[in-house]
Amino acid sequence: TLDKIARAGSVSKSACGALFRQFLHKTPIDYLIDYRLRKAEHLLAATDRKVTNIAFDVGFPSVSYFIERFRKEYGVSPERFRAARAKNKRE
Repeated sequence: TLDKIARAGSVSKSACGALFRQFLHKTPIDYLIDYRLRKAEHLLAATDRKVTNIAFDVGFPSVSYFIERFRKEYGVSPERFRAARAKNKRE
């Protein structure tokens, strides 16, 4: 949580948020979502696990939210991303 991050850095929650934006150019929640999407990208490319399982394993609260955020970031659904990666590996 933001509270735990702030306590670990001995700063207030508002200062923590400001530091994130200053140094990482994103909010703490956006950073977390990006991190989860990168983990999901790896799992989609490296495994044949179901999208549903990957979504929950990387910490998304629902599959639909995961698919929405994945599509926004990568321009395709997780399934299409996986299919394109598999096709590129075969070529």
